[in-house]
Amino acid sequence: MKRRDKRGQFYLIAAIIISVIILGLMTMSNYSRRQESIKTETIGEELKIESEKVLDFGTYHGYSESQIGDLMKNFSRDYINYVQQGVDFYFLFGNSNKVTFVGYSQLDVTIYVNVGSGKSAINLNNREIVSQEFTPTSDNITITIEETDYDFELKKGQNFYFVVSQDIEGEKHVVKN
Repeated sequence: MKRRDKRGQFYLIAAIIISVIILGLMTMSNYSRRQESIKTETIGEELKIESEKVLDFGTYHGYSESQIGDLMKNFSRDYINYVQQGVDFYFLFGNSNKVTFVGYSQLDVTIYVNVGSGKSAINLNNREIVSQEFTPTSDNITITIEETDYDFELKKGQNFYFVVSQDIEGEKHVVKN
């Protein structure tokens, strides 16, 4: 009888070890999926910091309104080209005199920008970076992306806003400032 008891103990220990290995693999699988979703939040945090530094650079060097607009347009384009893979970018920057929209999408989409005088359609396609300038008639600006409105308020001085979206396993992850 002692032999049977020991054989039962062996199977019990083997079952516990196999269970621990399976749970470990499942945990690693879930952890690696979480890392992908962090990408959008990481981009959002990075954009907040970098855009502030670019605006500070232009202000410190006494750039004109037009030069700061060009600086931000170049920053937006360079950042899109830097990240690009699987991420959609929508930037809005400027002041109460002029705002610029810069957009990039993986898919063909129509974006609507309302600067106070009604919606203006912007077609994004062929993974090209598109930019368009507007003269705001209101301090409240709305960008409509895939039937979702994102509202921004123009404050005194230079403004920089963004909407970043990424499709991860069929779920849309969006970050905005």
